[in-house]
Amino acid sequence: MVFQEGSGVRRNLGTRLFLGLLAAVAILYASLVSYHILGPELRATDADLLAQCRLLCQKYGLVPTGNIAADAEAYLAATQTKPLSAGLSEILNDASFQPVPSQQHPLIGKPAPAFALKDSKDVERSFSEWSSRGPVIVVVYYGYGCNHCVAQLFAIDKDLELFHELGAEVVAMSSDSTEHTRDRFKEYGEFHFPVLSDPENKTAASFGVFDGKELDHGTFVVKDGRVVWANTGNEPFLDNKTLLHVLKSSEGKSSGVL
Repeated sequence: MVFQEGSGVRRNLGTRLFLGLLAAVAILYASLVSYHILGPELRATDADLLAQCRLLCQKYGLVPTGNIAADAEAYLAATQTKPLSAGLSEILNDASFQPVPSQQHPLIGKPAPAFALKDSKDVERSFSEWSSRGPVIVVVYYGYGCNHCVAQLFAIDKDLELFHELGAEVVAMSSDSTEHTRDRFKEYGEFHFPVLSDPENKTAASFGVFDGKELDHGTFVVKDGRVVWANTGNEPFLDNKTLLHVLKSSEGKSSGVL
């Protein structure tokens, strides 16, 4: 009788220890998930690219799914970024619209940095091949490592025909390798403009958005070989209507001022 009671005590103790261990594991897992989604704010200037993506998720209440296209679309929806539905003439003649002015930037009014980078097919492309034909929108993005940071490319691709109507080309770049970009294209589809590989962000540095440690998003309008408008920061620029107005604006040719 004593042996049976002792066995029952040992079994009860073992059960409690096992359940306690499961509870501890569950609490640890929940803590890790909560930290990832709701963790303390990071300063953008101190964050790496993954932390930058987490900041965007926090700001807009988004939870990454791992599906780059779905996460990009969720970010565009959260920022109320929709494809432009009006025709080009209507867009440019909208007197009520106030384009976003250019930020102050050292390259404004100066020749755009020359570069030659490989595209997703491993073909080296020179900036002059586009700038010699007309205006160019240059986009520096963080790469596919940040699901929401590639959203600008999705947004531009939807409005690309409007840019082409103004004779403008779009060129995007990140430090992603050509192989990595090809893999993402196979999974999520290609964009209809060149996406270039900028190893170590050297060209990004020439555009003033990489200081050797920290990288910003950058969007630049280049006309007649000179930078006439710029926007940089820790979020992608999503106002395509502004870019179209800048491309059309004669005042922007030399000063970048709208």
